Amino acid sequence: MMNVYDSVVRGTQASRLILIEDSFLAKGQFLLHLISANRKSYDIHVLCYKNLVSKYQTLFPSLSNIQYHDCLINISSLNLSMYEIVSCIVEKSTRKIVILIDSLSMYLLLTGFRKVYKELLDITSSDKFPKVVQFVVVVHKDVTEVNQIEHLKNICKTHVCVQSTNNPLILNLTLEHKRSNGKCVVQKLKGELKSDSTFKLINDLSPPKIEEDKGIPTNLASFKLDLQDSEKKAKEELILPYTLVQIPSNTGGMIHYVPDEADDWDEEDPDDDLEI
Repeated sequence: MMNVYDSVVRGTQASRLILIEDSFLAKGQFLLHLISANRKSYDIHVLCYKNLVSKYQTLFPSLSNIQYHDCLINISSLNLSMYEIVSCIVEKSTRKIVILIDSLSMYLLLTGFRKVYKELLDITSSDKFPKVVQFVVVVHKDVTEVNQIEHLKNICKTHVCVQSTNNPLILNLTLEHKRSNGKCVVQKLKGELKSDSTFKLINDLSPPKIEEDKGIPTNLASFKLDLQDSEKKAKEELILPYTLVQIPSNTGGMIHYVPDEADDWDEEDPDDDLEI
């Protein structure tokens, strides 16, 4: 059975977009620390939207392959978009790249969701940025709207939800990884957050479970985006009138007409005064 936690931290499974959902009481920055420590063969670029670069330098391991980008200046003056920053990084890099974004919620506050969503789709496109092997994005559920997070979850390969407990140093993790066959592996963990940003697992609350694809959330639009089984069956059994002409016949061409109650049946020459 696949261990989702190990695949996230060590990068053992291909996951182009990892979404970390956290909150003020349950911060997920320790996952960025663990991920960067296990990506030594890549160039790591941290887009700093939340704190100053100096703060991130104390949070992340001291490695020569990590570069920091002060996006607080860009987000306040809107000089460069997230897409433009990533484009500049890719142009200058000669190796494979891992990009960490902390946090997308801060960027969303000054940029419309539609624009950010499109940027993220373009950025995670392997055709446009083949050098980038992985994006790790942090979003705060106490800042970003629920329906926006649901949209982001739909386009990510792996989703990690960090939840608080009564003990501020004990965190619950719910990890979901979408497989290529449409099924989803779900794993729930509990662990203790150490002062050096490491995470010591206390116990596995439940073994990883494989679930069917959850499909489209019902709260993304004011109308239904999918059909129930009964509706699908009724749709398949419906015979449309124009399909009658497609039934093979040995009598040649025919005109199929179904009389209607409102039809006005007039004789061609009721007075017999027309020369027909």
